[in-house]
Amino acid sequence: MAVWPHGGGQARERGVFTLLGNVIWLLVAGIWIAIGHVVTAFAMAITIVGIPLAIANLKLIPVSLMPLGKQIVPSNRPFVSTYR
Repeated sequence: MAVWPHGGGQARERGVFTLLGNVIWLLVAGIWIAIGHVVTAFAMAITIVGIPLAIANLKLIPVSLMPLGKQIVPSNRPFVSTYR
């Protein structure tokens, strides 16, 4: 969605190129970002104040591993309509 921030038609198409991009991303950067999320979540969870931030940090791991093809939805709109 970053390439077409205002909703281009090609942004919704998922397939072989998305899978290939996710595999390349996983090998190049995804593993390291996910490890960083785990380490920082552990460091935050040591304090009581940091526990909610640690939980939020752990929720970012799937997006950091395979970001292509995901749709990020604002919290005030839990359901996104596919019709425009």
